[in-house]
Amino acid sequence: MKKGILGKSFLYGFIWLFFVLFTCLTINSNIYASTVRPLAIMIGNSPEEVIHQTGLNKADIIYEANVEYPFTRLMAIFNNSDKVIVGPVRSSRYYFSRLAVEWSAIFAHCGGQSLKSERVVNLDQMLYPSPYWRNKNIGGWINLFTNTNNLREKCRKLGFQDEVNLSEGLLNLRTLNLSGGDISKISIKYNQKYSISYEYKPNSNTYLRYINSKPHQDSQTLESIAASNIIIQYVPVEEIPGDEEGRLEVGVIGEGIAKIFYGGNYYLTKWVKKSKDHPTVYYNNQGNVINLNQGNIWVHLVPEETKAWFK
Repeated sequence: MKKGILGKSFLYGFIWLFFVLFTCLTINSNIYASTVRPLAIMIGNSPEEVIHQTGLNKADIIYEANVEYPFTRLMAIFNNSDKVIVGPVRSSRYYFSRLAVEWSAIFAHCGGQSLKSERVVNLDQMLYPSPYWRNKNIGGWINLFTNTNNLREKCRKLGFQDEVNLSEGLLNLRTLNLSGGDISKISIKYNQKYSISYEYKPNSNTYLRYINSKPHQDSQTLESIAASNIIIQYVPVEEIPGDEEGRLEVGVIGEGIAKIFYGGNYYLTKWVKKSKDHPTVYYNNQGNVINLNQGNIWVHLVPEETKAWFK
């Protein structure tokens, strides 16, 4: 009799253990399949704005791309960060909003060019001023800031769902922890007035960021801006004919070459984005989707003729 009871107990215990392991494996393999709606926040990056930037180190992914010469602008993707002050918030361009659609994001910006899409919650400050404020201690047009909590709360009040399906894309690919590579410095020359460089720090397995050879720091915490993964993505960039402001068309849909760095290592890859609704995917020489190190990602969208060095 006791053997029968023990046998049933063992069987029930085995079934329960199998169920728990199966559930955990399923959750881990789809960690971002259902997630809170990411935020995509436009951030100014002119010399006047850099000294006031805050919140960049809390972002999961940051895109940097050319706007009117000689400047670039940033779009920071925040997935689960709470109570982060971010800014200075600036205007959008079409190519940034195409990337925001890729993330089904809450798109935070102050005017500018943007796409209309059911997949994006368009929180333009000119239409919805309440999640934003002006820092009166900063003069001019570079003093607009927001808080990630403010944006999410406004999204809920407007009736948009909190969760979206992100089973594909860069957020799912940050599982490695490779280190020990011998590439210690990366330089990207956007133009004669603006260059970016990264210095690899083996102790933290990250890259410290420099703008025109000066350390890039958060204006509030004075923390150095660092990246765990760096992607240099070569894209077609052309001036828009007849545009008096010198605005550009940056081709983020299609395919091309990308150089990826993490852990001191370098990988030559191919990027593919089939449409504005599809994620950008990076493939290695064997045609497999490339994985990335744990930590944040800086994606540099650069013209195809841009010079980049690494050693």
